[in-house]
Amino acid sequence: MTDFYYPVLGDETELPVYILGIGARDREFHFIREEGYPNHQIIYCVRGSGRLLMDGKSYDISAGDGFYLPPKFPHEYYPLSDIWETHWVTFEGREAADMMKYIKCSGPRVFKISDITSLDAVFKKMLYLMKTNYYYGAQQCSALLYQLIIELNRVVNLNSGSVDNVKLGQLVPVIDYIDKNFSKDISLSELSELIDLSPQYLCRLFKECLNIRPFEYLARKRIHQAKLLLLDDKLTISEIASSVGYNDCSYFCAVFKRHEMLSPAEFRNLNKKSI
Repeated sequence: MTDFYYPVLGDETELPVYILGIGARDREFHFIREEGYPNHQIIYCVRGSGRLLMDGKSYDISAGDGFYLPPKFPHEYYPLSDIWETHWVTFEGREAADMMKYIKCSGPRVFKISDITSLDAVFKKMLYLMKTNYYYGAQQCSALLYQLIIELNRVVNLNSGSVDNVKLGQLVPVIDYIDKNFSKDISLSELSELIDLSPQYLCRLFKECLNIRPFEYLARKRIHQAKLLLLDDKLTISEIASSVGYNDCSYFCAVFKRHEMLSPAEFRNLNKKSI
């Protein structure tokens, strides 16, 4: 497939992210960009093979491989076979850099895609909308671009055989234990013994995989359950605090407000049914 589109920009530039160009080429061009490209680029291969040169290193890119290039990062890439089909999108927006950082692309990155079909489905929707020139196509494509980035996170970071995924697998028994026993007193040593790790390493593992500490995960689980109980008037706030693992109601209220920006009573009043 060879198809591409560069939209004429309108008010979609006020959105958090928006597309500058999107396309597919059966035989990708040979690009040498000593000063990089001015905008964010996501490129992945669906057929054939090519080579990417950046930061003094060489990467062979074949079907199921992809790479992200941040703005103004020097690079070169070219085909190694008669067919090197790539699908690509260039984009910008005030949240673009933070979104890429969120999916572990704070800098240039080469990655393996575990499920290219799902990623390509979003890409093809975007390309179709751009080419039909529907009035709101650019705005809709901004939403699809957001979806593409989140899907990229899933098929690269969460469903791959990466080291991070192996580490996340180590945490499964701990997470399951917290989910089932959140209403009880739980110690860090108790959690670390579940997977035969030191408490310090367990904290580091949580931080690396989930970007939170074990007790922060526990607090979120408790607050989630408390919100469900607050929707019903059967229990007092003190009883709810106790049922989700907090013996001190004042402390429970403080933790709840820190997470939800309102007190348990305010949450209940805001969300209870009108009779």
